[in-house]
Amino acid sequence: MTITREKFELKIQALGESLYLSHFHLKIHEWMTHENNKRLEEYPPFFLLSRMAHYETGVLKLTRAYDDDQDSLGLLKILNMIGSNYRYWGCSETLDNQILERDKKFVTEDTLVKKLKHLRDKIIAHTDHRQFPSPIGDDIAKVYRKHGDEFVWQQGRLTTEQIEKLPTVERDAILNQISEEIFKVFDDHDNKILGKDIPLFSDLYQLTTQGVEICNRYMQKLSISPIELKLEGLNF
Repeated sequence: MTITREKFELKIQALGESLYLSHFHLKIHEWMTHENNKRLEEYPPFFLLSRMAHYETGVLKLTRAYDDDQDSLGLLKILNMIGSNYRYWGCSETLDNQILERDKKFVTEDTLVKKLKHLRDKIIAHTDHRQFPSPIGDDIAKVYRKHGDEFVWQQGRLTTEQIEKLPTVERDAILNQISEEIFKVFDDHDNKILGKDIPLFSDLYQLTTQGVEICNRYMQKLSISPIELKLEGLNF
């Protein structure tokens, strides 16, 4: 496909921005998950729904970046474009074809990329009926039952009567521990879907970071400012 340098620059910047947004939607989801039993006590339904919306938006943007459909604006499309057109753009730097082929292999054959596509196909873009009924509710209940049998909704958090009777410092420590355990329940539950592995939540950051690094590598050759994975006003 023949494309001008100017049009390619717009495409790679759009892809880089999508990866940037994916990274921080996932970061916000992670932060909200850890804070679920400690803060944000007002409007709990809004809080819980927002947390999951950040997750799905982050994963969707990430799967689009690694989509290998020939019409999709993904990493493979960008790599194919620069491989075919770079020599016509009058750039001073040469293109290292070995690195280019290595990048193509990563975005199509890497194990994490394959796991991401399985997650997309079975949960994010489609819902495979064989996943239901799900045991995750029972697994979450087991976490709370270690600290009491009677669930209560208090000050915007799910807790137990026994926990709420504890001194404040001890109560908050247990609630923080529960948040960590529930986060692990989701990871363990989602680690396999229909017999195939999917990425752990922490693996998604590796894919966003690697995707941004690939974009930056070729943006640098075109004298485009690199993408920095920093979000102004938030420190996490």
